[in-house]
Amino acid sequence: MRKIVFTFVFIVGSFGLFVNGTTDKGTYPCLPAQANSSTNCPKDSSLQVELNLLSAKLGVALDTTCDLNLMKTLADWIGTPYRHAGYCKKGIDCSGFVSKIYREVYGICLTHSSKAMISEMKERVKKTELQTGDILFFKIHGKRISHVAIYLKDGYFIHASISNGIMVDRLSAPYYARHYYAAGRILG
Repeated sequence: MRKIVFTFVFIVGSFGLFVNGTTDKGTYPCLPAQANSSTNCPKDSSLQVELNLLSAKLGVALDTTCDLNLMKTLADWIGTPYRHAGYCKKGIDCSGFVSKIYREVYGICLTHSSKAMISEMKERVKKTELQTGDILFFKIHGKRISHVAIYLKDGYFIHASISNGIMVDRLSAPYYARHYYAAGRILG
């Protein structure tokens, strides 16, 4: 039922964009990246619609400064089931997911091992300096790195959960805060 309602709202909203050029006849709000501009913001309604859909699917507010290709790719994986040593849409594990995303989006080959992946980082990143695309490492099973994820923004990350598959979680959630170990950066 939710899908039907969402589809109806999307179609009606899209029709409004087609007829009026914007979602309403008022001024188009500035995106956060353009907030300091003294001129009117450009009207790129198709981009805004896409950002809104991606924001809803990922559960984080996206703007024009986001890595759109990364966000589209990540959103496309939401709901994929977990499978140990998996590496496809039928099922994937945490390190497979991170390595698959980096290969698809950036053409970077990473190992399919959470504990070995940390050695491939160009630099370590403080938790307070995380950026979109940084790789998060967790020690869930004892003293070894046993889980990896990709940082989104605003304290959210995406990962392959054993119970729920590919999903978004909050880094400050007690479970993940307790098991967080380090972050690394490949890009930049």
